[in-house]
Amino acid sequence: MGGQAAARRMSLQAKMPPADVPGVQIERFLGAGAFGQVWVGRDMNTGRGVAVKFYLHRGGVNWSLLSREVKNLVQLSADRHVVQVLEVGWDADPPYYVMELIEGGSLEEMLLRRGRLPVSESVDLFTKICIGLTHCHGKGVLHCDVKPANILLAADNEPRLADFGQSRMSHDQSPAMGTLFYMAPEQADLNSTPDARWDVYAAGAILYRMLTGNAPHRDASLLTQLDTEKSLPGRLARYRQAIADSPPAISQLPRNSLDRPLRRIMQQCLEVEPKNRYANMQQVIDDLGRREAAEARRPLLLFGIVGPLLLLVATCFFAFRSINRATTSATKALRTEAFGSNQLAARFAAQTLETEIHRYFDIARKESRRSAFEKLLRETLADPDVTDALAIINGAPTPNAAFQETAARDVVLDAPVRLKLNQYMDERLAMYDASQATSIHHQQLASMFFCDRRGTILSIAYGKPIAREQDSVGRNFAFRTYFSGHQDELSRDTSLSHIQPLAETHLSSAFQSTATGMWKVAVSTPIWLTEEKLDDETKRGPADGVFVMTINLGDFQLLQSTRGASQVAVLVEAREGPLRGTVLQHPLMDLQRSEGETLSEQRFQVPENLLDRLLDGGDVDYRDPMVAAPGGKEFAGPWIAAMQPITLPGIPGRPIAQPQTGPATQTPQPPQISSHSQRRRAFETDLLVLVQYRLSDVLGPVGQLRQSLFREGLASVASILLVTFALWWVVRRVTHDHTIRPSQDSDSETDPEGVKTMTIH
Repeated sequence: MGGQAAARRMSLQAKMPPADVPGVQIERFLGAGAFGQVWVGRDMNTGRGVAVKFYLHRGGVNWSLLSREVKNLVQLSADRHVVQVLEVGWDADPPYYVMELIEGGSLEEMLLRRGRLPVSESVDLFTKICIGLTHCHGKGVLHCDVKPANILLAADNEPRLADFGQSRMSHDQSPAMGTLFYMAPEQADLNSTPDARWDVYAAGAILYRMLTGNAPHRDASLLTQLDTEKSLPGRLARYRQAIADSPPAISQLPRNSLDRPLRRIMQQCLEVEPKNRYANMQQVIDDLGRREAAEARRPLLLFGIVGPLLLLVATCFFAFRSINRATTSATKALRTEAFGSNQLAARFAAQTLETEIHRYFDIARKESRRSAFEKLLRETLADPDVTDALAIINGAPTPNAAFQETAARDVVLDAPVRLKLNQYMDERLAMYDASQATSIHHQQLASMFFCDRRGTILSIAYGKPIAREQDSVGRNFAFRTYFSGHQDELSRDTSLSHIQPLAETHLSSAFQSTATGMWKVAVSTPIWLTEEKLDDETKRGPADGVFVMTINLGDFQLLQSTRGASQVAVLVEAREGPLRGTVLQHPLMDLQRSEGETLSEQRFQVPENLLDRLLDGGDVDYRDPMVAAPGGKEFAGPWIAAMQPITLPGIPGRPIAQPQTGPATQTPQPPQISSHSQRRRAFETDLLVLVQYRLSDVLGPVGQLRQSLFREGLASVASILLVTFALWWVVRRVTHDHTIRPSQDSDSETDPEGVKTMTIH
């Protein structure tokens, strides 16, 4: 404390230099220490700035240490990384020595100002400090107190080693105390022997400080513990133990904050065990050089891996584009071929359905003209009770009113002659059901009945027994298209006197069964019981009745398909109005019926614009509307679809006669029809057959080929990447330095000698 007080007093009184120095012009006071003052001067011969250190208190100076420091500085004065001593005046009063002026301050001052330094700047300073220490060690001088405060920075930021007060010669065996947290653990021992590894540890600590802003292992708790120790040996022992018990200082750094070579260098510099540390500073410099060479090679290594990768990416891009073009071309060709095939399938399906309908037409004509049937009809219509009951029913003004004549209906139901006719029709219907097992072209009928000339059902045969209340005998259905021959059903309030029976065999519009919810069609043909005929089809006067057969649309052979089929035929409503595009028959409906369920309460329609595009022969991605139905998920996805109208089995080009509904003045005007309907030929029905083919099955081979090509491409890319990375790894292993390992040798270890002086900063 006394020395510091004296220094303060001298600094306050320092207005004149203590003495003149030959050849040096003293210019200004720089600072004062415990043993003297430092002044800034200028060499009058060279004009360079110098620093002159005067020793004003001879009694307090350890001249042995001072002479050692000056001697070592003079020995190292030729080294640009060590502060140079220019002149020594031990015999002067007061004694002094002149050294070069370093005006950049110390590294400690820089770190206090800036905190952490960038990695590149830290490595540059660290490398120069290591070079300076290597030169010192090469001349047999160990600094033994390397710390930021003893590193002076020149104007060009070049570091200079200073303060060799604790330095030892390599053959010296006296201990030297450094500065806590920069001092190697084994140095903190009063019986230690100077070692080059001490400076290695201190240099690593300086690098750690520059990169992190704090010395390694320095924390408040350890400082507190050291302060509690009263003796120097106790403090040194506590310091050694704390470092030995602490995790490696390098582990406190974030893993990605430094490159691996630099981490290894710093880690090996700061090894607690001397035998695991670098043996000398030259090994550190060598590893720094290898790191720098590796850094220089890094762009080449990066280019060596990025170049092939970029080439691979370009190859993948063109390969991907080629695969896409090839698959697109193949897809287009397959789709075009599949669509053409589907159009042929739709035409074939329409013709097949027309053939089936033609067979039903033939059945209707044959059954209506059987002599046994005509004989029973005449007998039934001649029965007085039946005739009177029918007169009451048909005397009603409208079909709706005719439904109210329940008493007359009961008479017709119970008439024995009518029961005989009904038995005959039951037998005929059952015969068609029984013929299914033996007939190649079987036809299955849902029902068979006869309407009189006013539309009242006289006899009907059902495919299964029904209750009396559900029996349609005695009820008037003149409003149905199978009786009137109209395209649409008439109102139930239409006058019965205005409805005439059809004049030729007719396929009705589709209608929904009230009992099952299934869509049906009816084939009906007029019956004349008189003998007057002009030709095979044209009769005189209105018909005496209409013979009708109903067919469930699901019973058409073409419309029956197995579950999960790739190609299915669907029947669609073609009539203008709210029902246009309604799906009348679909494989899902058959499936629901087989499971005892029905979709009668739901309606599924093909959008009208899509329907027109299909009728015009457009190739579109068709989405099945039945997907929205329960269990319809198996029909999800795009389909190729083609649509074809179904024509009547008549003479092509001959319009179908429109039945009259009464006097000419009361004939309804034909409904307005769309442009598509105007293009339809008169002999077309109101049914459209739609054949849909699952697009995924059409394009399946292309998809499989595409997947195969992509798998092969990915396998090739993976192989190329694996080989590239393997080669890169081998090159990196070959070029990368793996010599950074604990060294067992020390170039500067000597036998210990006695200790002369010890100082701790």
